[in-house]
Formats: sequence, structure tokens, C-alpha cells
Amino acid sequence: MADESLGDNWRTSALQACMVRGGAALAAASFIVQAPGPWHEDLQHILRLSGVGVDRPAYSSAEYTVGLCYVAGTKGLPAGLRHRAVDALVHRANDAGYAEARHLLPKNGWTWLADAVREGWALWTAQLFSQDESAPLTTRMRVGLALAEHEHPAGYVPTALERLAAHPGAASKDRLALAVAVGQRAPKDATGLLRCVASDSIVQAGHRMQAIELLDEIDPVKAEEMRALQTRLPSVRAARDQQRDAAARAKQREVARRDRETPAAVTGRLDSKVEELLNDLRCRGSADWLADHLDDHIAENDWNQVAQDIAEICGLVRDEEIESSIRLVEVLTQIRYGDEASSTSGSSDFETRGDLGFPRLTREELEEYARAEAERSWTLWRGLVEKHGWDDDRLYELDRQADEVDRHVADSICQKAGDHLRALQQYLVWELWPALVDAAERRDYGAAHNHLATARLLGDEAEHAEALWRSPTLGNYSFDPRTMSWPRDFWLVMEQWRRGTPDGNGQG
Repeated sequence: MADESLGDNWRTSALQACMVRGGAALAAASFIVQAPGPWHEDLQHILRLSGVGVDRPAYSSAEYTVGLCYVAGTKGLPAGLRHRAVDALVHRANDAGYAEARHLLPKNGWTWLADAVREGWALWTAQLFSQDESAPLTTRMRVGLALAEHEHPAGYVPTALERLAAHPGAASKDRLALAVAVGQRAPKDATGLLRCVASDSIVQAGHRMQAIELLDEIDPVKAEEMRALQTRLPSVRAARDQQRDAAARAKQREVARRDRETPAAVTGRLDSKVEELLNDLRCRGSADWLADHLDDHIAENDWNQVAQDIAEICGLVRDEEIESSIRLVEVLTQIRYGDEASSTSGSSDFETRGDLGFPRLTREELEEYARAEAERSWTLWRGLVEKHGWDDDRLYELDRQADEVDRHVADSICQKAGDHLRALQQYLVWELWPALVDAAERRDYGAAHNHLATARLLGDEAEHAEALWRSPTLGNYSFDPRTMSWPRDFWLVMEQWRRGTPDGNGQG
């Protein structure tokens, strides 16, 4: 603490330190002078010499904070003044202020906190220090004892005291002293601390019994529970061995954590995660499961299974996890390779409409194909008639041929629509999906997103193609021969023949 008999030497050095550092340090001095202490009048004298108004200093909050840092860190000033500046800094900036204060004062120069607490100030600073695992434990226990002796509000025990009383590295006599100090000041408040000491096998047996005796005066029932517990506690040596084992495991975990955080380990985990995501993309589009039996189901005209196959294709290409995986790969490779990694160049038309390079089949195209198949069938039949001639006994074959043409057209439509379904599945499995994975591997994420958009459009086409495949049994693809080019004339001749018209010759 500061020397109460302050002389001219420190006044001169204090004034020089404040003047060199300008308004911020003077602002801090004017702030500190409002706190009680033996230097109150001396600081007032310094501030008057410097021209600073003591009662109403015209400085901002930021200037006060900076000034407190100047005063706390100036070695030429008395220790007491620096300590007051540290406490004021902690009150103004809390945890951040405490962290800065630990930086400004010597690491082993915090024993003053115990005396400050006994004088009735620096209580919050003392609590933060007592909980600071980086501070020397012996000093923390001294400051904690001062906090235990201090008159706190009824029913309040600082968290710092609870942690120190349970600290396995502290001496058992010091842990007992904390609990006893609280018990002497506020017996009811000490119950938790005394039970903590009495139930810890690391604490010496004599100290545990002292804690139980004091607890017996406060709460006999709890004291009896603690007495019964003593027979079940391991020996101090066994407890220490357990503590050492736990500390060794904690150290191993910390070493392992540091190893995991090395640059090589981090990049290795990034590479592993990226490869895992890419492998998942490969497997999702694999022919081993993606409508692998579509060809058999089409051949068997199994509507339900074909519908399930198409649902699997659509489920794959519309799965939102696919897009999320691509974006995650993009982010991870950007972290891994920095500027070397390619990135998606905004939203383009390709990302919304895709590349329409996959097979397509419209209903109009299918109807044109059906008409062409019908005309081809009638043309073949005409050749047979021209080759073998015609007579009244074969008129019935005209109706049979019409039925055969209709069946042939329906079968041809099924075949064409089924081939289209197969082509879509093969295009997805063997061309489109490998291109998507390859783009992701090359870190061309714009192309990968474009391929995914194309795959979704292919899913729409697959659903449309399934409807076309079902259409021959749900719709009518028969064609009136009289609507066709060649069969029209031939059919009219056949009708005349049937009605017995004289000029019908049967040869078309």
C-alpha cells in the first residue's frame, strides 16, 4: 500500500508522469482523487498545479479509461496510486479491465489485494483475481481469506470462495481456514463450505473433523451426515493418487487438443471432411442403387416398381442436402486453400434452368412417332396384298389388320417411352452425376451447381416420361387409316369391295 507520509519526490514524479501523458492521465488522476486514500490532498495539489479542475473535470469516459491504464502502468508512481488505478479500471471495464490490469501490474505484485479488501475496497477486483486460474494459488488463497472475513450481505458467499474451498491443489488448512472464517462471520452462510471440506478425501482427516465440529454447531443433521460419510471416503493417499491420475488425463487431453489444433492437423481434418463429402456425392449417384432394376421393371410392365424407381431418381436430384454438401465443400476448400480455391460466381441462368443436354421426349413427338409406325405397318400389309392378291374370302383380314396395327402402335409407344426412361437414368448415372462430382473435385463450384440444376430438370423429365410410358394403356393411339396418306386410298377401295361396288378391283 502507499506510504502515508508522501513527500515531494513522489509528487514531482507523479506530476511529471501525468503531464507527459497528457489529458488522459490527468483525467484518471482527477477520477482517483475522488476515492478515499492518504494521497487525496497530494493529488489535489498536483491537479491544481496542472490546471485540471478537481471537482468537475472535463474529460470523456474513454479518456478516463486510457488515463487509468497510464497511471496503473507507470512504474515511477507510488504502488498505492497504481493499485487504486487498477481497481478503478476493473470497475469501469469489468473482465476486460481486469485482463488489462493483470498485464499492467507485475504478475507477483498482487498481494496488496488482501490488505485492500480488509480496508474495505477492491472487493470486485479481489473476486476476479481469486477466480483467475493463471494467478498464483497461494496469493489467491490469501485474498480469498480476506474476502471470507469481509462483511458480505446476509446469505451471500462469493463464488470465488466456493471455488477456492473446493480447489484440490490448495492446502487443506487453507481450505479449512476459508470455511472457518465465513463460519465465524456468518454461520449459516458457511454450511456449504464446511460440507465441501468435510466431504473431500484429499483434505486431512483432522481438518475434516474440525469442519464437522463447526458444522455441528450450525446444523447438527448435516454434521451427522458428514460423520457417517467419513467411513466411506478413501484414504488421503488414495485420493491423491486419483487426483494425480485425473490431472495426468487432463494433461493428456490438453496435449491432444493442442495436437489437433496444429496447422497440419487442421488441414488434415479439412481434407478428410472434404473427401467424405465428395465420396457421399459419388455414392448418392451410383448405379448400384439408383434405379438399378429400372430396365427389368419396364420390361415387366410393373407400374408400381417403375414409379418407385422414378421416385428414387427425383428424390436424389431434389434432395436439399446435395446443394448443402456442395456449398459446404466450397466453404471448406476456401478455408483450406484460400484464394486458390474457385468460388461460385453469383447466380446465373444456368443455376436456375440448367443445361438442357439430356434426352427429351414430348407428347407431340410421341404422337408423330405413333402415326409413322401406323403408316409403316399399313405399308407392309399393302405389300403383302399386292404380292398375294385379294379376293372376297380374305375381307375379314382387313379388320384384323386394323387391330394388329393398333396393338403394334401401342407396343411401339411403350418401347419408345421405356427407352427414353432408360436413357434418362443412364445419362444421370453415367454422364451427369459424374460430371457434377468431377466439377466439385476440381473446385469448379459454378459448374457443379449448374449440373445439379440440370439433374433437377432431368427429374422433371423423368416424371413426364413415366406418364408417357403409361399412356398407351390409359389413352388411345389408334389411327383411322383414312386419315393417312397411302392407306386412305386403299381403305376406300376395300370399302367399295365390301359393299360390292362394281369398280372395286381389290388391288388398291
